[in-house]
Amino acid sequence: MTSSEPGRRWSEVFRRSRISPHVFVVAEAAADEVDQVVAGLGLPQATSNSLFDNAHWATPLLDGAVTRLLTYGLPALPSGTRVYGHRPLRLLCHLMDLRPPARALTGERHVPDIGQLLAHLDRQRQTEPEVLLVRARTAMANDAQEVLTAVRVFFGAERLT
Repeated sequence: MTSSEPGRRWSEVFRRSRISPHVFVVAEAAADEVDQVVAGLGLPQATSNSLFDNAHWATPLLDGAVTRLLTYGLPALPSGTRVYGHRPLRLLCHLMDLRPPARALTGERHVPDIGQLLAHLDRQRQTEPEVLLVRARTAMANDAQEVLTAVRVFFGAERLT
């Protein structure tokens, strides 16, 4: 491995969700690192936290979002951090100096150019915060059905299969 090649593999931080090929679960050991990277992007974060209910944090990212769920009681969806979308996953790999997937993943039409992802991020930073917060709130899911609803909203109904 050369010094210009990223160190860790993407799969050391992210794993595919069983719910959808468009959702990735962040390893618990890497959740704080992902949260810090996302917090540094200059995008708004939606939150929902009330007594005796699940707590949510969600940030829109490119055509998807990054969410964190802290469950209360008997959860239908486990606590954790999730990434909605292949493009957000690949951008996070770049920002975290991870080796990204070498080829297109299941459900991914093509491997995007990192320059295009960074340009999309710059445009997104200029979007009205309230528009971005609506997108973030869409990703706040308490169960698998709500995750699939968010996938449908973000990527279209045809992407569910």
